[in-house]
Amino acid sequence: MANKRGLFNPSVPKKQLHPSFKLVQSSPRNKSTRRLMNDAFARFIEKDGNFAEQFQTTGFNTRTFELYVSELLHVEGFKFEGAEPQPDFCVSKSGVKVAIECTTANPTGSALHVYEPTNEKDSDAEGIRVRQENEVPIRVAGALRSKMQHRLNKKTSPAAYWELPHVAGNPFVLAIQTFHEHGSLTFSNAAIVRYLYGIAQRPSWDEAGNLIINSEQVSKHSHGGKVIPSGFFDLPDSENISAILWTNAGTVAKFTRMALAGSYPDKDVSAVRYGCMIDPDPNAHMPLPFAYIVGELGAPVETWGQEANLFHNPKAKHPVPTGLFHTVTNSQIVDGQYVDRFKDDFKPIMSMSAVINGPGHRRGAQVIADKIFASLEEVFAAQRARPADEPPVAG
Repeated sequence: MANKRGLFNPSVPKKQLHPSFKLVQSSPRNKSTRRLMNDAFARFIEKDGNFAEQFQTTGFNTRTFELYVSELLHVEGFKFEGAEPQPDFCVSKSGVKVAIECTTANPTGSALHVYEPTNEKDSDAEGIRVRQENEVPIRVAGALRSKMQHRLNKKTSPAAYWELPHVAGNPFVLAIQTFHEHGSLTFSNAAIVRYLYGIAQRPSWDEAGNLIINSEQVSKHSHGGKVIPSGFFDLPDSENISAILWTNAGTVAKFTRMALAGSYPDKDVSAVRYGCMIDPDPNAHMPLPFAYIVGELGAPVETWGQEANLFHNPKAKHPVPTGLFHTVTNSQIVDGQYVDRFKDDFKPIMSMSAVINGPGHRRGAQVIADKIFASLEEVFAAQRARPADEPPVAG
C-alpha cells in the first residue's frame, strides 16, 4: 500500500537529523524538491515502516536512491507486487517479473556529512585514473558482493535473495549508486564496466580516421593494499544476478530538476544543470560539455532513466529481456563486444546543478550557465590535447 505520510516532518530529535536532510527541509530553494519527493513517497511501497526515519537520519543517501529507483520503475510502467519485506522491489511488466534490491557504496565511519560534488583528489589525471580503475571498482565490489553473499532467515532457513519463493525463477537485479566519498558521483560508467565485465576500453583509429574501440582484459583491482579480482559476472553465484542497475543521479539534485522542469516550477528559483554528455559523432572518443537552465524553452528534456545503465549479465540464469526497460541505457556483451544501447541523442555522462533564488535569479542563472559552459569548453579542449588513454578530469 502506498505511503500517505510526508518525508519532512522530523520523527527524531534535531541532533539526530542528517545535515543533508536539514538542508533540503529548510531551504527555500528546495520547496519544489520537497513537494516532488513527498509525491514520490506517496507512491513508494514501504515495507519496513522506517523509511522516513532513515531518510531523516543515517540512511539519507540510501533512501533517496531507493526513492529514485521507485520513481524510475513507475515511469517505466512496472506494476508493484507483493508485500514481502525483501527484496526492496518486486515488479512486473509485459509478463515478466523482476525483483530488485538496492545498495550503495557508503563512506567509512559513522560521521554524517553533506555530500560534496567535487574531491581534491580529482584535480589531476593520475588521481582520477587511480580512482576510476581501482578505488571505485573496489568500493562497488564490496557493496555488490555483500548483497550477493547475504542470507536471509539465517536462524531458520538461510536463503539468498534469489532463493526466496517470490523471487525464485525470475530475474533478480541489484541496483547500486556510489556515495562512498565526495566526488564519487562524478565518475562515469567506465569504472562499473571495468569491474562488472573485467574489461577496459581504449580508442584507436584506422587509416580512414574511423574510431575503433579495443577491449582489454582486466584481471584485478588494487588500492590501499587491497586487491580483488575483476569481473563480477565471473564470480561464483553471480549467475543468479540477472543485471546491475547503476546510476550516478539518484540524488536530491535529480528531484530538484525534475520538479522545477515538471510539476512544480518555482517563480522564485532557477537551476542550472551542467556537465558532460556523449558526443553523437561516431568517431568521437571524448565527451561534450553542456550547460542549460532547467525548464527553459528549448532545454533538453530530462527523464528518470537518462543517467541510468542496466548492465546485463551474459551468464545470467534468468536474463532481463533487453527491451523491458525503455528509458535506461541497456549495456551488454554482444558477439563478444561491449555495447551501450542509448535511448536518445542527449546522454549525460555526469551532471551537477546550481540552484539560484531571490531577485534576478533567472538573469543570474544565465550568467552562471554561460560562465560554466565557457569553462567546460576550455577544460575539454585541453583534454582533447591529451593522449587518448588518459581519463578526462572530473567536475
